[in-house]
Amino acid sequence: MSNYPKMNPVARSLFSAPLGSPEEIQSGTLGVVGMPSDWTHSSRVGTRFGPDALRAATTEISKLMSNEQTEFFDPILKNVLRNRQDKWIIDCGDADIFPDCVEDTTESIASMTQAITAAGGIPLALGGDHYNGYPACLGYSRGLLNRDPNRKFGYIQIDGHLDFTNRLGAWGTHNHATNGRRISEFSNIIQPNMVWIGISGWIDGGEYELIKSMGGKVFSSQDVHRLGASKVMELAIKHATRGCESLYVSLCIDAMDAGYLPGTGSVVHSGITPRQYCQMLDILSEAPFDGLDIVETCPPLDPSGRTEQIAGHLLLRTLRRHMFEISE
Repeated sequence: MSNYPKMNPVARSLFSAPLGSPEEIQSGTLGVVGMPSDWTHSSRVGTRFGPDALRAATTEISKLMSNEQTEFFDPILKNVLRNRQDKWIIDCGDADIFPDCVEDTTESIASMTQAITAAGGIPLALGGDHYNGYPACLGYSRGLLNRDPNRKFGYIQIDGHLDFTNRLGAWGTHNHATNGRRISEFSNIIQPNMVWIGISGWIDGGEYELIKSMGGKVFSSQDVHRLGASKVMELAIKHATRGCESLYVSLCIDAMDAGYLPGTGSVVHSGITPRQYCQMLDILSEAPFDGLDIVETCPPLDPSGRTEQIAGHLLLRTLRRHMFEISE
């Protein structure tokens, strides 16, 4: 019997990737894990449909690319892009979800991202509400320790919220408002290397002061507007990668202003624009991240379907170095 975690097969895959299992992951390969869970969200649910929506949106992107020539020109970054022919990504399906047990759901997700990371792969986890970023990163943290007990990592979270509270009412210590706090408690994360980008609206002053006291960095949405998206991401990467070789990235789509992106559970106003988000990801795509998640896509809240289309494009910008051979 295989020692690898149980996975649930899916009807379609991210970017039309081949379907497989964590045991097929090789060094440098992206391993996709679906996290169809929103039981840890405190308000508007529906993000459990996010992984399938992201797979559908990126399948359309890959179809468009395959219907055209194999060489493309990026007019924004002035690059020539060629589709890679090697097996750069495998979709490992969805983790088992247990609506009545947060602990079992946590371990189910973590077991998959741990197996991918321990094999030298890059876990790419699809949410789901933002709590699921915690088990995804938990497995990543464990996988790094499996490979090298001394390996440390930094952390960047693009989000409209800090998600750094210790507990939230009846939801306790494990929910979509606590994931950042729980991640900060890992033994191999460098707390001063934790960075948040895109924070909007009111936040808990105590949480902000705690992040500052541990050496973390917070860039508000206004900082992005004022300094420029590219500059903020450059500063964030520099801060997050000090003295470490690994970087985990959590992409919450609700950092984007709700006027552009309504299909998410916890909307923000005066958030960043799609252009700013993409500019940041163009810079991030060059960074040495080796684990990431994208969360809070909530299809039922956006009948137009544009939210998952935008989210799919955000993944395209983030993964361009993995997807394409790039030349000037």
